[in-house]
Amino acid sequence: MIDMRCFKFRVRSTLKAGDQRKGERRFAHVWVNEKQLEKAEDAARALLAGQGWAIESVELSMAPTREEIARLDPVQSDAHKRALSEGSYAYFSAINGLSE
Repeated sequence: MIDMRCFKFRVRSTLKAGDQRKGERRFAHVWVNEKQLEKAEDAARALLAGQGWAIESVELSMAPTREEIARLDPVQSDAHKRALSEGSYAYFSAINGLSE
């Protein structure tokens, strides 16, 4: 049984930190090692809030199958592995190929 959830959120930065500019928008890809959707989404939201991101919309919410996990690209595969060991993990990508 797979206990992993994957989310994609459209997020906006609420603070300036590192390479993060206040007001900047990105996609957040969050993997959470939790089978219950509500608990997984709460954990994903808390992780992003703790890193200074406000969620604007939920783009994707899924419980990937073993087959889907086996076909992940290297970035997603690494995120999945880190969530397995750490409980949750997030990485970010630009919206429309560029950071706003």
